[in-house]
Amino acid sequence: MRSRAVFPGVLLTVAVVGLTMSGCSSATGSSIGADTGADAGCITDFDATVDYFPAKSEITDAENFSLTYENSYQILTVDEPFSGAEPESYVLVKCGAPAPELSGELADAQQITVPITSLYSASTTHLPLVTELGVLDTLTGVSSGSFVSDAAARDRIASGDVVEYAAGGTVDTEAVVLAAPDVLMTGGSDDPAYTQLRESGIGVVANAEWLEATPLGRAEWIKVMAALTGTEERAAEVYGDIRTRYLDVAEKAAAADPAPVLLGGMSQGTWYMSSGGSFMGKFFGDAGAQWPWDDVTTTGSLPLDFESVIAQASDAPTWLVVNSWTSIADALADDERYGSLAAIGTGEVWNANKATNETGGNDFYERGVLRPDLILSDLVAILHPEILPDHEFTFYRQLPA
Repeated sequence: MRSRAVFPGVLLTVAVVGLTMSGCSSATGSSIGADTGADAGCITDFDATVDYFPAKSEITDAENFSLTYENSYQILTVDEPFSGAEPESYVLVKCGAPAPELSGELADAQQITVPITSLYSASTTHLPLVTELGVLDTLTGVSSGSFVSDAAARDRIASGDVVEYAAGGTVDTEAVVLAAPDVLMTGGSDDPAYTQLRESGIGVVANAEWLEATPLGRAEWIKVMAALTGTEERAAEVYGDIRTRYLDVAEKAAAADPAPVLLGGMSQGTWYMSSGGSFMGKFFGDAGAQWPWDDVTTTGSLPLDFESVIAQASDAPTWLVVNSWTSIADALADDERYGSLAAIGTGEVWNANKATNETGGNDFYERGVLRPDLILSDLVAILHPEILPDHEFTFYRQLPA
């Protein structure tokens, strides 16, 4: 579940002064970010001819960001930091190197010293990234801990190692500025206060993985986190394994007969149906699902009325939803008309809420972003159980009566 909090426009002058003095200084300037020193893997004897980024990320599936490299810095460009936005670039400078003097489009780009040692996260989707990369200790702030599913992150919140900076839905800007994290990673939304935070010395980096059109594209944003934390080799290994598993399961599903399904449900008088071109539609298509709107190539969900869905899909033997229902009785309590659906009769109603915590956080929206292979495996096990006969479900569960 993504956090989209609003930053109030109040800053502390004393904190701003302190922040401008922090970071990794050099003879030619300074960058926001990590502590210097050999323990941090920083440069101790700078040589402009040396390539300080021997491990370079190659992007295969994500389309909303790119990484380019120079000897002592790399350039991260997010093509659409939030919906409808212009591209934004960040200059990630290896600690111990002089801050580069850049011109043109990069003249005003944020310069952030890497690897960072302190991260504030505006979305729970970032947490599996730092966990898998082995840099959870860099996480020092989350917008709210209520919806966090990652067990190790919850432990750090409980111990006070990670603070909540927007527990009530509004960011405590004063506290963020005083804490001076190296980077605040956004959840792919905009706020006027981001400018104020940058001016106070905090790196604000957009994570807009949700604008990717494919499951693998979203998962590959682990390489953005790797660029900030200096864990490129680990990211390549993690993502490579995820990609291999996803494509292997998809290939097996493609060889099976298409499985008819019903998708989604009613919300405030409208049935929101996944199109074939939507993000979830990509999952269902790769799982070998078949539904009346799988040939619609537009992105996003299709707003339909109950009658049109019933007319075309009520006979589907399997129904896939993502909501709070814990039983078929819950579905019928929401709308008794669901009783006419074939899937109600067969009992094949599956909900992606198995991994929901006591405060309502659903790991489907957290870990599932990094692990599309697990989501796809769940779907294939539902629709083609013969392909994965011994599958243990991670996110989906069959609802009891």
